[in-house]
Amino acid sequence: MLASGGLTTSVWWLPSLDHGIPPRYALLAVAGAFLGGVLTTTTVVGLVEDNAPPPVGVRERILRHHASRCLVYPREPRMKRALDVTVALIGLVVTLPLWLVIACLIWLEEPGPILFTKNAVGKGGITFRQFKFRSMTYEAERLTGPVASPAGDPRMLRCGRWLRRWHLDELPELLNVLGGTMSLVGPRPLRAVLVDRYLEKLPEFADRHTVRPGIACIAQIQQYHISPADRLRKDRVYLRRMSVGFDVWLLWHAVVTTVRGPRPEGEAALTEPVTPTEGADNVISC
Repeated sequence: MLASGGLTTSVWWLPSLDHGIPPRYALLAVAGAFLGGVLTTTTVVGLVEDNAPPPVGVRERILRHHASRCLVYPREPRMKRALDVTVALIGLVVTLPLWLVIACLIWLEEPGPILFTKNAVGKGGITFRQFKFRSMTYEAERLTGPVASPAGDPRMLRCGRWLRRWHLDELPELLNVLGGTMSLVGPRPLRAVLVDRYLEKLPEFADRHTVRPGIACIAQIQQYHISPADRLRKDRVYLRRMSVGFDVWLLWHAVVTTVRGPRPEGEAALTEPVTPTEGADNVISC
């Protein structure tokens, strides 16, 4: 891609040419070279990095945990799905130019997949593919398996730090919202391999999967690093207060939190008791 762009711009400025090449044609040639480079890497490694799909045994164990809990699935508030689809469609149209910029930044820093999928647990304990922009190096977890990303993670792309700071890596989750596997607001989906581990020590963790997972949630707004038990407390608050009005309120606060930056500690008023277990000390992140 760089070679093609360099050759094109060199010819553009050759003094031997009376009129040179019109700028629009030169820019078109550079864009074509870039698309050719993206097509090449897509052919080799794909456009989407499907990271560490959980084994069949893990998926079946998660489903068994949910079946054994005899979960009660609350009725979804009227107009919630309409709000999800409307906002997701508007968001996709408004941010489409930004998608192109982000794709260019990711590929130019490290040619490879543009998107990343997190195999997460959704409603009813079903595993689904959660789409995100790739913010880390390709195959960053090849040696470690799925692990939480700590602060200052050396595997992070330079543009990835910027994407995560402004939550722009989550824009592709709008596709999940349109597909019905996610909602704009709901318990934040977690990786299947981690959920499998938490359910062994905290069986009531399955309660958070009685509704569609969401892009925004109380835990995401208040804290980033949080234990499974604390996350369950906050998600139970959402389940108890779930409504379209509460969704709009949480979406607004999610925007405010993103602009402000680091999340403060969670407020005690937005929690409710949960049985302490051995697994409550494990810390997870959004």
